[in-house]
Amino acid sequence: MPKIPPQAEPEEPSGRRERLLREARRIFADKGFDKASTREIARAAEANIALIAYYFGDKRGLYREVLVQPIAQVMSSMPEPDAGMPLQAWLQSFYAAFLRPLFDADSGLAESTRIFCHEMIAPSPDWAEICAEHIAPQHFALVAMLGQRCGVPAAAASEDAELHQLAFGLIALAHDYWLSANDMEGLLPGVVRGPGAYERTLQRLVTFGQAMIEAEQALRKGRKP
Repeated sequence: MPKIPPQAEPEEPSGRRERLLREARRIFADKGFDKASTREIARAAEANIALIAYYFGDKRGLYREVLVQPIAQVMSSMPEPDAGMPLQAWLQSFYAAFLRPLFDADSGLAESTRIFCHEMIAPSPDWAEICAEHIAPQHFALVAMLGQRCGVPAAAASEDAELHQLAFGLIALAHDYWLSANDMEGLLPGVVRGPGAYERTLQRLVTFGQAMIEAEQALRKGRKP
């Protein structure tokens, strides 16, 4: 019988990687990176601790994947920045990508939000790298598209601070729903997660986003001699 090479993939039940990520997200949210242990995470996931090294390299690699996963999921469902697409239709897809995890019971958004809040207060090297790799390209593509809609030459868009502010504002509308969903729901039960809440919220974000872009367009037209 031929020998199995040492680098061959170990046999393990399907879904074990996702269970490791799910439990790691919960434990990192509860305890933070420093106090969480790979042994505790593996035990909670009913997995061999060696699988953490196999899938993620080490504890830091596991933490990085916990940070990346929700960002990558949102980015994967976001529409391409397209200045030729009707603005309302583009904003509909844009904000739907952000809101979807709020209404997915298995998204782990509550835990991810707690981890993100910690990273905003005391960012780790992982967060800076993730922003540069996963968020910055999407942001600059959004700025370029907004520049096209506002009549800014492509070469000048990336240096236009007001376009960047507009992009930050558009994202902040949805970002606040991630960070404040539980508080908003506590103040007015049903406003975030009640019947019809998704449709109402999406409609409002699209309307607000469109108003922001149209206001920027009007401001720029007013500057022309």
